[in-house]
Amino acid sequence: MLQLGLKKAMPYLLMVGLQCGSAGMYIISDATLKQGMSRYVLIVYRNAIAAISLAPFAFFFERQIRPKMTVSIFLKIMVLAILE
Repeated sequence: MLQLGLKKAMPYLLMVGLQCGSAGMYIISDATLKQGMSRYVLIVYRNAIAAISLAPFAFFFERQIRPKMTVSIFLKIMVLAILE
């Protein structure tokens, strides 16, 4: 019974966690920019920390799920990255 309620509440809990993370990122960004850090340096640091923290999850949880990296898939990823 408790697990069913937790399953139903999971999207809402994740959304609250996402909002808390966004608020924390705003506070940290605001504090560092007020101290004189460049916006570009902040963006590089933020993306580097995100990549380092998410890479282990992607490696362990999705390595059996995803197809092999082919040249076609790689080129599609590069086109999407260029077009943002």
